[in-house]
Amino acid sequence: MTRQEIYDAIIVGSGATGGWAAKTLTEKGMRVLLLEAGSPLFQKKINHAQQRLWKLLKIGNNRGSADSHRIGRDRQPIQSKCYAWKHNPDFFVDDIDNPYTTPEDKPFIWFRGRQVGGRMVIKAHGRQLYRFSDFQFKAASHDGFGENWPISYADLASYYERVEQWIGIRGTAENIPHLPDSIFLPDEKISKGERLLKSALESSKTYDYRVTLGRMAPPRLTISAATKTGRLTLRPYAIVSHIIVDEDSGKAKGVAFIDKHTHKSYEVFGKVVVLCASTIESTRILLNSATHQHPTGLGNSSGLLGHYLMDHTFIDIKGIIPKPERFLTNLSKDSDLFGNIYIPQFKNIADHHNKFIRGYGIQAGLDWERLQGELVVKFYFSAFGEMLPRFENQVTINKDLKDAWGIPVAHIECIHSENEREMGIDQLETLKKIADAAGFEVLEERELLPPGLSAHECGTARMGDDPKKSVLNKFNQSWDIKNLFVVDGSCFVSQGCQNPTLTMMAITARACDYIAYQYQKDNL
Repeated sequence: MTRQEIYDAIIVGSGATGGWAAKTLTEKGMRVLLLEAGSPLFQKKINHAQQRLWKLLKIGNNRGSADSHRIGRDRQPIQSKCYAWKHNPDFFVDDIDNPYTTPEDKPFIWFRGRQVGGRMVIKAHGRQLYRFSDFQFKAASHDGFGENWPISYADLASYYERVEQWIGIRGTAENIPHLPDSIFLPDEKISKGERLLKSALESSKTYDYRVTLGRMAPPRLTISAATKTGRLTLRPYAIVSHIIVDEDSGKAKGVAFIDKHTHKSYEVFGKVVVLCASTIESTRILLNSATHQHPTGLGNSSGLLGHYLMDHTFIDIKGIIPKPERFLTNLSKDSDLFGNIYIPQFKNIADHHNKFIRGYGIQAGLDWERLQGELVVKFYFSAFGEMLPRFENQVTINKDLKDAWGIPVAHIECIHSENEREMGIDQLETLKKIADAAGFEVLEERELLPPGLSAHECGTARMGDDPKKSVLNKFNQSWDIKNLFVVDGSCFVSQGCQNPTLTMMAITARACDYIAYQYQKDNL
């Protein structure tokens, strides 16, 4: 009989955090098995897909090609709500095979990508990366709501730098205290479109805000670096059902999964298990891993696993810019108009709004088309606001419904509170005032949309200093099972209004340094 290999670590999920976990642990000398539910993708294919999406976006967001709809909306009714779906539908899951449930009156939109790289390979247009500051990590001290994170900006600063130096971020230094500067790529040019937006908004201020470049990163996968170490084994099409627990030691000893195509069941074994499957999916796995020792879910002694789900509030407006030549000079080609700018949170910083706490940031960009030879410049403003962590917003398991591989599905119950609704009203009012002051014409507006549409979901396995108030410690280690770590967005204590991915990756790098050190000391 062939002896079952025991890996130093098993990582579940190969997205933004799983890739960083694989890179860090293999470079630290650990032999790693990486389980990915979807297909293997190589950098060349990802680059091609990204270039195609960028090209389509540059020539108009509404101009998808016929072959981009080869997977019909009949099998992707949820995934097709994402702006990027029409350009790469294969990068999204099949909703029929991968169902989940919500209460009828509480919709939640869950976008999922199952392939090496996860949703990072999807979000070419929206891959904006921003640091958190202690204004976010210690938000509870600022306004009295919820809990502070068990870590501070100082704990993550060097890890932010490590991630930024690897992936490369375009942007400009602004010295904004609540939005720390990143390490930016040198000699980054500002497009004419970005100059247009920046000039128009800065010259027509209705509020005391700052305008900076959207901080965006190129598509570079960490999996390639992990593979080069010779210590990574990638197992694609591995749909994880649960974590295997040793009854004697109480520790995690492996992972059970089902092959996507053959539906055959497998068990793999490792000394450390690292969940990076995404916020809701990691929690689903933990809940489905319940044992007689952990009857309400693995690592759930606090009773908080699945609770405090969050996703940014999302409000947007669209329209046209009359007489764009007011802001443009020496326009050599229409593609020069492409670009993104960002307005960091400017409410509830030094003052306090009388109807809501926390705040929102604004992302803005341009689109264009030629109508009868005339250049028509279109704009969009999107406001992403912080959703408060509330116990009642939760993920549980619906044991009455299973996915195509027989695994019980997630049941998501999440609604906006009065705080989010009031913030949403203010977001829309602010966007319209800014557009009007800049001389832009608003043609379309959307009020507060259901949670999930921002695709920034986090929470459900929060970290903390007190095992009675959290699921993980400050190194993303389960309080209950010392060789189990969760390093995706589920660990978030609060959300901030910035895109969360950069913080997820920095947290992962920090946690994996800790894993490698403790593993070497035989403490796991």
